[in-house]
Amino acid sequence: MDSHAAAPSPSAHDASPHASVRTYLNVAIALAIITAVEVATLYVPGLPKGLLVGGLLVMSAVKFFLVVGFFMHLRYDVNVMRSLFVGPLIIAILIILALMALFSAFILLPRPTL
Repeated sequence: MDSHAAAPSPSAHDASPHASVRTYLNVAIALAIITAVEVATLYVPGLPKGLLVGGLLVMSAVKFFLVVGFFMHLRYDVNVMRSLFVGPLIIAILIILALMALFSAFILLPRPTL
């Protein structure tokens, strides 16, 4: 009996496709644009506090999923591995919102009022 026939081949593990260099560059550009929008959002006068916090949380979540999905290669991994990152993200968002509500810290920078 040949012992080499039962061993899994290394190429069988690499069957899942991965992103190209162009995809990584596009994701990096998207991350830079989202970061610029986040910073610019802080300087928009008259923006309601709820919209500011909600917008920043949504943009942060999108950036989180892009980084985890592409740069940590979880987009091409099994769903169990993805859930290990989504659960803590939800917990972190809830903790941040609870702390902000507790300390009334909904404004990150002093903002002019209209």
